[in-house]
Amino acid sequence: MTEKLAALRARDSMDFWGNSEPKCPHCGSDLDISEHEAWNLYSEDGPHEVECPSCDLTYQVSSVASWTFSTDEQDGCDD
Repeated sequence: MTEKLAALRARDSMDFWGNSEPKCPHCGSDLDISEHEAWNLYSEDGPHEVECPSCDLTYQVSSVASWTFSTDEQDGCDD
């Protein structure tokens, strides 16, 4: 069995921040969102509880959404 937060204690905490997929702080495995259908992580900003499919321990994932908008291409701009 994996010791709670073992991976987080053993590594630089920056390895667990700002990733494209959540990393388990217990065993260090990445959670493949599409493979495990964890689409709820995209539903809203904030904390989400996740169970790691590798070690079966739960941990908290904080989601932060970022949106950008562009209006630089417009019909009729060639005039």
